[in-house]
Amino acid sequence: MLSLLLMALVASSVPAQTPESLSAQSEASGATEQQPQEQGKEEAAKTSTAVASHSVKIDIQGIDGDLLKNVEAYLTLYQKRKDPKLSQLWIKRLHKQAVKEIQQALQPFGYYNVKVEADLKQEGEGKWLATYVVTPGPQVKIRKVDIQWQGEGTEEPELVKAAKAFPLKKGDALIHETYEDAKTALLEKADSLGYPDVEVKLGRILIDPERNLADITLHIDTGRKFHIEKIRLHQDVLAPAFVERYLVDVKPGDVYSQAKLLAIQKDLVEAGYFSLVDVNPRLNEAKDGRVPVDVTLNPAKRQLYSIGLGYDTDVGFNVIARWVHRCLNRRGHKADAALKLSIKESYLRGNYWIPIRDPRTTKLGFTVALETENTNTSERDTMDLEAGYYLLWNDWITKLFTQFKYERFIVGDEETENTTLLSLGGRAERTHFEKGVYPRRGWSLFADLRGSPGLLSSTAYARGWTHGRLFLPVGENGRFNLRGELGLAWVDDFTKYPNSLRFYAGGDNSVRGYGWKDLGPVDSSGETIGGKQVLTFSTEYDHKVADQWVVAAFVDGGNAFDDDLTKLYYGAGAGVRWLSPVGAVRLDLAWPFNKDDEDTQLSDVRIHFGFEVNL
Repeated sequence: MLSLLLMALVASSVPAQTPESLSAQSEASGATEQQPQEQGKEEAAKTSTAVASHSVKIDIQGIDGDLLKNVEAYLTLYQKRKDPKLSQLWIKRLHKQAVKEIQQALQPFGYYNVKVEADLKQEGEGKWLATYVVTPGPQVKIRKVDIQWQGEGTEEPELVKAAKAFPLKKGDALIHETYEDAKTALLEKADSLGYPDVEVKLGRILIDPERNLADITLHIDTGRKFHIEKIRLHQDVLAPAFVERYLVDVKPGDVYSQAKLLAIQKDLVEAGYFSLVDVNPRLNEAKDGRVPVDVTLNPAKRQLYSIGLGYDTDVGFNVIARWVHRCLNRRGHKADAALKLSIKESYLRGNYWIPIRDPRTTKLGFTVALETENTNTSERDTMDLEAGYYLLWNDWITKLFTQFKYERFIVGDEETENTTLLSLGGRAERTHFEKGVYPRRGWSLFADLRGSPGLLSSTAYARGWTHGRLFLPVGENGRFNLRGELGLAWVDDFTKYPNSLRFYAGGDNSVRGYGWKDLGPVDSSGETIGGKQVLTFSTEYDHKVADQWVVAAFVDGGNAFDDDLTKLYYGAGAGVRWLSPVGAVRLDLAWPFNKDDEDTQLSDVRIHFGFEVNL
């Protein structure tokens, strides 16, 4: 006799009854069976010790991939296999319900005639082996798909198109997750087209398990179509005309869309001016399908201060202080400053920002920077004055700028030089990493091009510099961390070329195993004076061994040079990373392969310590 089963729909990754809830029930039941008879505290203690000694190994055969993962998620015995409270009674009880759990776990993938051969045997004192040989059987195929729109949006072209594109067709295998995702996509599509009251009137999957066939019925009522009447701003932080520049994507008369309202809320939050951004469509005030939208903005704290202590092997101990003013006036101007103090490198930088046109993507920036640097072979004092036009374009942060640089510097045994440069240039950068402190996929790229024809400058020059990083996943916990750098320059008078623009290699973020800026062209006394070109590269393998710990092995190479790359320096080693909530703390031991001054020895191993954040 034909039997029909009306199934409640569940996504394959979310069981109808979670393993946690099943485990809780089983544990309660097991605890009842394990209560000892009143034979004294000593016997109860012995019973407790015996309970704690049981363990079970699970062997699931016949399935793999997502099917196996979902079975493991459903199977209570698998979830509790390492529980120290496991007892013989508990293991047998959970084994008894395992067949049903495995069958339920495979239903979201369209398997409704699953056969399971279950076996439980004791392999030693307190050691058990549970074996489940699974035969999924034929997958349920779709016999009929009935997708219908009801309400005002019945003839909406985009909704009609979306219904026709429903991914499950006649003859396809029934995958519940695909159905749920497709249903959600239809609801979101209707909402984006101005139907906020959209709802499923009839949604069901009728399954014939004897014939392995399924009928899908999905009837959706769009409700009434709404448009935005007006946007009512409630704030006294910025000039209304300035705030309205953040709302250009949502205008009176536009089709109502929750997604668009969330987008402008996100833009206003990221602007940094407000502590609260409340975007509230007043559907209860709608008249003739037109909805007023209230946007309430509360001001954020205007000024922020921070100070921190740091250490890395390039510059040693350092102190960093920062100040940010998030709203200088009602036109949205901002300012910030940063101070860093260390023995080898110090700076004071200040920025003034003016939002222009679309404040989400464009602004003017004016920068004043004072820097001082002391390496083993050079010293410099630098002042930079810069004006730039910033544009966010397709996730690229770009800048066109003009810069005046004054620098007093000395390198090697040369005389002290005073130089000025008036430069024009452009810069672009982008990062695209997985979220988290240990991303295994992603990349970043930075490029800077600048130059001067010699007007109001001590020398003419042209300079290009780029560096990037690439993460590639390996297995479940590993990744390749690849890094590269290339710099090229043409300089008319190199003696007047400031040290801050010269290229060096060596250090924590360059060729490990060598000191900071120790590699490059040298003068007659062997002192490194920097070069016109640079090439560095790094191949590192990282492996996560615990939640917050990563071990690494690496090989670095490269050098700075003038015209011809005559020698590459190599360093290799190993390290460890601690994954803090805000970034990775790195400790590396690196061995230089080919030092110039003497034969490389084991005692030449160099420690590199620092902090890394993937933004």
